[in-house]
Amino acid sequence: MTRLMRLDRDGPVGILRFLQPGKRNPYSIGFVDALVECLDDADRDDSIRVVVMTGGEHFCSGGDLVGFQAEIAKGARATSEMVDRVHDGGRAAYLFRKPLIAAVCGVAFGAGLSLALSADIVVAAEDARLCEVFARVGGCPDTGSSWLLQQRAGAGVARMLVLTGREIDGRTGKELRVVEECVPAAQVEARALEIAREIAAHPLFGMQTAKRVMRAAAECSYLEALDIERDAQSVLLCAHDFPEAMKAFSEKRKPAFKDR
Repeated sequence: MTRLMRLDRDGPVGILRFLQPGKRNPYSIGFVDALVECLDDADRDDSIRVVVMTGGEHFCSGGDLVGFQAEIAKGARATSEMVDRVHDGGRAAYLFRKPLIAAVCGVAFGAGLSLALSADIVVAAEDARLCEVFARVGGCPDTGSSWLLQQRAGAGVARMLVLTGREIDGRTGKELRVVEECVPAAQVEARALEIAREIAAHPLFGMQTAKRVMRAAAECSYLEALDIERDAQSVLLCAHDFPEAMKAFSEKRKPAFKDR
């Protein structure tokens, strides 16, 4: 795709590989542009049902502070526009319609950690290095960290990690609910792909709808969540693959889904 990342395919699973692990895959403007392009390609490819993001030895070291300096030097407006463009990467990942899994080895700092947290599921190496590094450089959270981390780990843990700038490993990340799974580094990609294949076995439209419902419900009250679920489930119950599932259940057979 580009020298920065490549979208591979393993059956129904797309594997989005970041290609500069030697440089720890910095979150540059070029990285953002490539990320948006690759996720758009994966979204439009109906043969891809789930995507795994991986940086190989290192996931992502965070913002390209050296590369950003030229824009920052132009003043507040140029800086604001640059930050918004940087945020396009997080937006693309968070709003990606299909299930998205982050396979994290090595460093995931700042915007790199935000990108991992934008995924639906994070599989981290036991010795992965996770850090909300912003306080260390005199900044505040960006690329969605202020919201994403609180959604996963809760407000107290999020404040502790942001305000201290403390680095944690994958094991601690699992204990604090920052990541969902933690395995030895050599097993990270394999475990992420295993989960991806498990997800890919389900009807795609149902998965996309379930993801949208879960994301929307996380941002509202219980009663609002019931309304969101009602509207989405009503569509699925009377259309697409759900009727086949109900018919197969009554006929005591395996369903023949259209959306495999």
